[in-house]
Amino acid sequence: MELSILGLILGLVIGVSGVGGGMLTTPALTLLMGVPIATAVGTSLLFSAITKVFASFIYIKRGLVCIRLATLLAAGSIPGALLGSYAFHYFFELNPQIASKVVPSFILFMIFASCCFSYYRMFTKNEKVINFDIRNKPYLIPVIGFVVGFDIGFTSIGAGVIVASILLALCPMNPSKIVGTDIVHGFILSIFAGGIHYSLGGVDTGILFLLLQGGIIGVVIGSLISPYLPQKPFRFALNSAVLAFAIMFAKKVF
Repeated sequence: MELSILGLILGLVIGVSGVGGGMLTTPALTLLMGVPIATAVGTSLLFSAITKVFASFIYIKRGLVCIRLATLLAAGSIPGALLGSYAFHYFFELNPQIASKVVPSFILFMIFASCCFSYYRMFTKNEKVINFDIRNKPYLIPVIGFVVGFDIGFTSIGAGVIVASILLALCPMNPSKIVGTDIVHGFILSIFAGGIHYSLGGVDTGILFLLLQGGIIGVVIGSLISPYLPQKPFRFALNSAVLAFAIMFAKKVF
């Protein structure tokens, strides 16, 4: 029951913002449910992938997805995710004690860096950080995707929070369309990375099933209400909650 409620909450957040598949799910499984980090990463990736199937359908149907941008990102992120996933499992096989400290450190770093950047955007008058449109430099998009993909495969964090931050900063599109593009790319990326983790025994299917019982409902509701919610207040509250959660996660792991 607790896992289904957790899945519902995570699904709502993913549907509204595109964020939370890894940034919230991995720490939540470790902190609240006692799931080992080696299993939590892969489980959160497949949870993110499956919930984003439903969200992707809703955003595509509403015309809130830039397919070209999502495809270019995936061209780089899929190879990066495969490399990151194999590196993750090799690291845990090589030295599990060190890996159990290093991987959470990377996760915490990505959470704090992403939240700080998101806060910076909120308190600047111009949503764009620089006068630049990444779509005019298509060769850069797969490079960004590769870096994000490796990070996703290694930590489960990045498909939502990092890509959304980059697009909001470097791509003048409607925020809802950025969220939709982010979700579709996140689905493509997470299904590949999660599949590798699953093939290497890094997924708890029992926990995944219980999370999905609430997560699918949550992500559908979140996707439907997203265009009607004020994004900045929601993201401010989400970032604040994530930071508090990250501090508790750090205390438990270290």
